Amino acid sequence: MSKQFDMNTSRRRASSRYFLVLIFVFVYFGDTPLLDAQKVSDKTQTPSQTQETDSKAAKLEVLINAAKLNELIKADTEDLIVLEPSADLKDFAKGHIPTARSLHWTKDMTDPKNVELYSNPDKEAFEKLMSRLGVVNSSRIVIYDRFSSRLSTRLFWSLKFYGHEKVQILDGGIAGWQESFKLSNTSKIPDSSDFKVTKVNEGLLVQLDFIKTNLGESKMKLIDGRPADQYSGKAPGKVFHTGKAHAKKGHVPDAVNVFWKDNFESNGRFKSIEDLKTLYTNAGIKPDQCVVTYCNEGLHAAPPWFVLTQLLGYEDVRLYDNSMAEWANSENEVIKD
Repeated sequence: MSKQFDMNTSRRRASSRYFLVLIFVFVYFGDTPLLDAQKVSDKTQTPSQTQETDSKAAKLEVLINAAKLNELIKADTEDLIVLEPSADLKDFAKGHIPTARSLHWTKDMTDPKNVELYSNPDKEAFEKLMSRLGVVNSSRIVIYDRFSSRLSTRLFWSLKFYGHEKVQILDGGIAGWQESFKLSNTSKIPDSSDFKVTKVNEGLLVQLDFIKTNLGESKMKLIDGRPADQYSGKAPGKVFHTGKAHAKKGHVPDAVNVFWKDNFESNGRFKSIEDLKTLYTNAGIKPDQCVVTYCNEGLHAAPPWFVLTQLLGYEDVRLYDNSMAEWANSENEVIKD
């Protein structure tokens, strides 16, 4: 009897252990579908939740501060290329961020066949420029300028148009760098590369026909990034790099005015996500619209494009490259306020 009892006891203990294992497996693995369901739930957030999450992540990726850039430069990071689009290459020669490479904002960043309109360089010209600067497809590019990030956001847009992924802007530009670090007056000609455009994001650019076809449609929202007096027609619009005034004063019908400078703090850094959201919400810009930014020649249209796409997470924002240099010098209607 004692042996039989011991055997039964052992069986019961083994059975209990078996059921405990079953319970553990059920509880542990039974939670997996719930975790998956949570992930699915995360993917179906409301637009505002998704926008907020994406915008915070995007800001960390596309903006870099001077301290972080200094660390990268000191570490001699192999894939790092610092670019300064300059209005005067003499300023660059006098002092620039260490390791930076310069390009001229009009001679290099415009289509040589269409300089008057400040048009984006064509594919071949862009490949030639990047190759001259030593850029390869895997390069991590950090851009800064001396013009409140206007040239930086424009070059950023061009790089994204031609499919380059790893691009950042130094928040605060050269002034932000000089708050903590010194400039260098030494530079060397970079080794040339063989940069090739592998993708063209045509959806980031619109032409005149697109504007005219969709004008008056609620699905399209136009943002005029010029000063208020040029938007209203009180002052003539001028091509920034030539100073040439447009034939007509005013703005494109239905466009709203968000001055490019309103995207920045007084120190040249981008405003907070909350302030930027308020700025564009108050202007009637909604995330589900097709937003088109323009200015006089496509340069000052770049900061609002950058903010909306890279910092606020708007999905469909395009830049009208020829802007008022084309619109206001033809038969198209302009509005004066």
